[in-house]
Amino acid sequence: MTSTSQGPRRRRSAGLTAGLMSVALVAAGCGGAAGDDGPVNLTYTFWGNTDRGDLTTEAIAIFEEKNPDITVDITFADFESYWQKLATEAAGGNPPDVVQMDYTYLREYADRGVLLDLAPLVGEQIDTDDLVGGLSEAGRVDDGYYAIPIGSNMMSFQYDAAVWDAAGAVRPETGWTWDDYAAAAAAVTEANGGDPWGGMDIGEHLHMLDVWLRQNGGQVYTDSGELGFTEADLIEFWELNERWRDAESVIPLSAVDQAIADTSLAVGATASEFAWDNFLPSTENTYGSELALAPFPSDTDELGLYAKPSMLMSVTTRTDHPEESARLIDFMINDPDAGRIFGANRGLPATTTQRETAEFEGVNARIEEYENSMEGLLGETPAPPPPGGAGVERLMQRLNEEVAYDRATVADTAARFMTEAEQILADAA
Repeated sequence: MTSTSQGPRRRRSAGLTAGLMSVALVAAGCGGAAGDDGPVNLTYTFWGNTDRGDLTTEAIAIFEEKNPDITVDITFADFESYWQKLATEAAGGNPPDVVQMDYTYLREYADRGVLLDLAPLVGEQIDTDDLVGGLSEAGRVDDGYYAIPIGSNMMSFQYDAAVWDAAGAVRPETGWTWDDYAAAAAAVTEANGGDPWGGMDIGEHLHMLDVWLRQNGGQVYTDSGELGFTEADLIEFWELNERWRDAESVIPLSAVDQAIADTSLAVGATASEFAWDNFLPSTENTYGSELALAPFPSDTDELGLYAKPSMLMSVTTRTDHPEESARLIDFMINDPDAGRIFGANRGLPATTTQRETAEFEGVNARIEEYENSMEGLLGETPAPPPPGGAGVERLMQRLNEEVAYDRATVADTAARFMTEAEQILADAA
């Protein structure tokens, strides 16, 4: 087994869709063939830092011991570089056999013909019976099964309980409201003179809009991949965030621009943030003190949360070894040794067996406790975002700045968002 890597950095790649435009032609009619009788060599690529690279190297060594007829060469890179390279390889017709897949890009790669439909291999080479609730259908796109979850996460409220308590802010618990959040965040800001601020600006995050919409019976995308909300919905969401800015409940974007090296919470610019729970170990490590996890506030009976695949594995249509590639995926999700090695590095393991094997400690034990506490309160995992979803995320961030810096009104910016987002989705379709 060999491996190469590049350093960690998590950003969306702007050039993905353009790089994939020619993939459908290259991949058409090029499904993977069965391997020969001799030893099979697989190529496997993923994103992550050197820690994940070391863990993967350890796991692959065990896989090769248990499967002496297969060898695996691995490559990995930071998040942005990974997607740039994969788009180039896919467009050129030479992607690796097995790739790590992100939920945002799953439909895009499936629609372009890059990913092999795993349905014939599920139940044979890949056992999905032990996937935790909510994840069993997460790799499906229309009638195909193009990816298998290897980890899960969910959104959470992360905060410094000691700072919260010192400010006299009420600790969050299931049933708290958005007004409760705003009041507590304002109390933290006032008690500390803005060092730190109480909360984060949510207006730039499409996944925050998605949670808020789900709490109110909506969603960002329909099942057919169109925008699932109205201009009026977006105006209401942005106006909510603007009221928090005016009340100094949340950090102004000007301060975020100066402070953010990781996230505003990680560098101590805020005392809380809304984030995927598997980000907590990194955030807490940078922050330097223990952080607490809590559910989202909501003004309805719905939390708007769901179990999301933190990452998935797919086989590409160019592989000559689909069955051996499927065996690697099965090992990664079901083998107890793999579960022990990775722990929560890729999010909580996607199968019950690996969760029982992992023996979580410290911050990872708190993540497991949080996710267990959310059982029975979660909604259904949505379908993967449509092609162009990453571009809509970037649009949300860019136009929120127009509002935050008073360069445009909320109403005008919301109208612009709807027009440009619909065009992004149409261009990517």
